[in-house]
Amino acid sequence: MQTIEEIIILDCYKKQPKDVEALNNIKRRILRTIKAGYIPTSTQLLKAYHKLVKENKIKLSPQLEQNLLRRAVRTLSGVTIVTALTKPFPCPGECTYCPTEARMPKSYLSDEPAAARALSLAFDPYEQTWKRLEALKKNGHPIDKVELIIKGGTWNSYPITYQYWFIARCFEACNRTRKSTVSEKMNIEDLRKQMVKIQNKNEKAKHRIIGLTLETRPDFINKKTVEAMREMGTTRIEIGVQHLDPKIMEMTKRGHGLKETVEATKLLRHYGFKVDYHLMPQLPGSTPAKDLKMMRQIFSDPRLRPDMIKIYPCTVVKNSELYEWVANGTFKPYSDKHLLRILKEFKSDVPYYLRISRLIRDIPSHHIMAGNMMTNLRQLIQFEMKAEGTTCHCLRCREVGHQTEINWDKEKITKFVDTYESSGGTEYFISFENATRDAVLAFCRFRIDPDGNYPAFIRELHVYGQSLEIAKRKLGASQHTGMGKEMMKTAMDICRENKIPRLAVISGVGVRDYYRKLGAKLEGNYMVFDIK
Repeated sequence: MQTIEEIIILDCYKKQPKDVEALNNIKRRILRTIKAGYIPTSTQLLKAYHKLVKENKIKLSPQLEQNLLRRAVRTLSGVTIVTALTKPFPCPGECTYCPTEARMPKSYLSDEPAAARALSLAFDPYEQTWKRLEALKKNGHPIDKVELIIKGGTWNSYPITYQYWFIARCFEACNRTRKSTVSEKMNIEDLRKQMVKIQNKNEKAKHRIIGLTLETRPDFINKKTVEAMREMGTTRIEIGVQHLDPKIMEMTKRGHGLKETVEATKLLRHYGFKVDYHLMPQLPGSTPAKDLKMMRQIFSDPRLRPDMIKIYPCTVVKNSELYEWVANGTFKPYSDKHLLRILKEFKSDVPYYLRISRLIRDIPSHHIMAGNMMTNLRQLIQFEMKAEGTTCHCLRCREVGHQTEINWDKEKITKFVDTYESSGGTEYFISFENATRDAVLAFCRFRIDPDGNYPAFIRELHVYGQSLEIAKRKLGASQHTGMGKEMMKTAMDICRENKIPRLAVISGVGVRDYYRKLGAKLEGNYMVFDIK
């Protein structure tokens, strides 16, 4: 006998509701005719969906699955994001805009979502990682591929033993190693040796860490810190650039400038890292024109050109020096109206290789005394750009999971190769998209660097989870998982054309096996191909 959940799922599978509202209409209609005595939750419906798929009563339906997921955006990209926050350490910076709360790392507030979770778990890395995985699984998200993001400020200013211990414990949570094999009191050499064993175990674990992100300052990036971060398994570095104008940086006591950002970016590229900038419009001394110029310079200057950016408009909160400036009338941020205008102008002109991950920070509104008050800034920008007939080319706006109105039966999947110069090397952005470049199914960041640790790098290879079913329909079952391999082949062909004998991949620990199957060998902390 079918359960009420199975009846609802079978009807939804037949009708394929286009959004959550349409799905809920089907659910309400069925519940009016069948008196179940309760209303099935999204989690219960998702379990019924997976059960019916397993029993071959229905086929996988990415659209239906997306509508069933709570906060589906967390796994639209094909991986699950897990954030862990470090315990408070003294901050090397004196930035005027950062709030100081005794219980928290500098610039973090105790009731921000990720920060609140960390505080409730005493900043324990194992507990933060595992509890988050459990919560995501309960809400129906796949948790086999994990992108781990470590927050807390200037990572490289923390004691080196704490750094290795913290990340090792996150790996142990994904490995389900309840009895820890590491401690903060171990010497650094023992921690490094144990880290290798823990990482090797994660290669076969149920929850594999396929990417690891750390955040730091440009002036704390050097050869020693970069090599340590790579040894920890890091694949992406977020650096707090904030602005390029020297007067603004001096006024806000940031402590570094364009020179440090250029040098840090170049060094990170030489080691194959993905580079993510944090930018802050609306700072003291700035204007809408200066901020728009700054954001455009980030991509016109070949010494910069990051892969990703997070835009955090200045928000003034208590317990910061900037709040005192606002209170005594020394500083007043320019209006949200001007901020909205320049962000629309900027987004309409960004390169295809860029991902704009964030447009605001999750600061609870009751903390904001001045500055950006728009908590739905991204949605406002999208709404107004659509009304004005403009579009954003960034990866986040174009990833296939967000393109619900495209009829893929009428679309042609096309491979594109864009090239640009950055930090003394040549970047190749290889992607599979629809012909008009409105939707990205897969992409690869490939770099040729004459001064790099290796002459060529794959810095990122990503096939969006929703792409597989689309590609299967368009390309046939035998090729539906071939986009990643095809992009690798393109990169290798470019290596051959340029007589480059070796290609290194800055692989996440959890995807080393994928590259092994393609012929790569682990060399230090990279998966390396010999090009024949």
